[in-house]
Amino acid sequence: MKIYPAIYSVQNGIVELLIPDFPGMLIEGKTLVEATEKAEKLIIAQGKLPEPSNMNNTHLVEGEHIIMLPITEYAGKNTKRIRRNVTIPQYLNDWAKQTGINVSQVLTEALDQKFKTAD
Repeated sequence: MKIYPAIYSVQNGIVELLIPDFPGMLIEGKTLVEATEKAEKLIIAQGKLPEPSNMNNTHLVEGEHIIMLPITEYAGKNTKRIRRNVTIPQYLNDWAKQTGINVSQVLTEALDQKFKTAD
């Protein structure tokens, strides 16, 4: 995971997000959440990610704020589903069937969370 600094401001009700490590990348959104989600997708699409810069000496003008964007390099990569056999205890399998739990979905969510919190 890499954490990139970004400068955000609100101009005429639109959130603008500038990411200095990606020259020319200016993202707009209705909300900060929307802008950061767009930024994450665009950053991941860049392929190989550069090392994040240090923003300690950055001069901000009034209305600008620095936020940090955590980016997982593998997020959004190949999302093709594959079949994979796993071994789990019988009681968990029985419980999952009885309660209608989709084991593949649970495993996918658990692995995704594990990788997002890694580092």
